[in-house]
Amino acid sequence: MKRLIYLSSAVRLVTPDELAQILAVARRNNRLDGVTGLLLYHDGTFLQLLEGEDVAVDRVFARIAANPLHRGIQSLPPAQVSERLFANWTMAFARADTLLGDGDLGAKAFEAVKQDLARIERLDKRAAIFVRTFFASFRDLGSLSGD
Repeated sequence: MKRLIYLSSAVRLVTPDELAQILAVARRNNRLDGVTGLLLYHDGTFLQLLEGEDVAVDRVFARIAANPLHRGIQSLPPAQVSERLFANWTMAFARADTLLGDGDLGAKAFEAVKQDLARIERLDKRAAIFVRTFFASFRDLGSLSGD
């Protein structure tokens, strides 16, 4: 199984309605492809972690890379893993100023992602570093150390 993590910048700030649409499409497509993951968005920056079978993750990432909304995509080299970090989520979503959810999948707020970071770090240090870096990029998101 493959895990791929990337950061990208939006070509413009994304509205809450656009984010809701992005999330709905991602969840639908990821469910069909058997891909799980995490999507963080703040101030024009996306961080996404995708996990699933190699071909499926490659297919999802190709769609993202072709999307004109994204620019400056920076990804870590994909990793082969035996366990999913987000096994129950077709796409967990965290956004600083609002929560979007769909019942049983729900939405992870930034605080919940912060609380889950110790587990993420135990399973994949690279993923934890990328999430920490994402948070550190924005002063208004607060500290990851619980301060």
